[in-house]
Amino acid sequence: MNKPKRPKCIIEVIEENQMLSTEAKQHLEKYWQLSVQFFKKPDFALAAFFAITLIEEVGKVIILGNKEFGAKLDKKGFYNHRKKYSYAVYNTLFVNSRVSRIYGTKESRFAEWFRNGELFKIRNKVLYLELGDKKIRIPHLAISKEDAFLLVCIAGEVYAEIQGFYTGSSPTEWQRILAEIDTFREDVSI
Repeated sequence: MNKPKRPKCIIEVIEENQMLSTEAKQHLEKYWQLSVQFFKKPDFALAAFFAITLIEEVGKVIILGNKEFGAKLDKKGFYNHRKKYSYAVYNTLFVNSRVSRIYGTKESRFAEWFRNGELFKIRNKVLYLELGDKKIRIPHLAISKEDAFLLVCIAGEVYAEIQGFYTGSSPTEWQRILAEIDTFREDVSI
């Protein structure tokens, strides 16, 4: 009797096809949709968690996609939170003048979190109970509506920027995500 084939992991798919698998694309899309949905519920902690995690996942996709340029696969970076955030931010936001134009000074708040290595800490604070000064900090109290909003928007911008080369999608996918970000920004009152 033949053994069933095990599903391929994302690294194997990239090495074979030099493109993101349908399942990996669906995974990224799911995190984008969850960050928006949880914000609208409103559950700002889970919205922030999925937004930050999406940024990290985009970093993984960039690490894997950089092999196409002949770069060596950064396996250590693939498992290092800070490096994944760096890949996502440097490779997507620095080429995106839209972010500075739309978010202005709010973008500097995100940049501060990024520079100070706070993204992973924020992600943990919005997901786990933590001990504070003589009391337990509850995840939903760890982030404001404004900060969660900014994280969801930036995650969407980062996600949109990898469309095409890194995902193998068409320009319409990039446009769709940007339209969803714009709709989200217009629908939410901050």
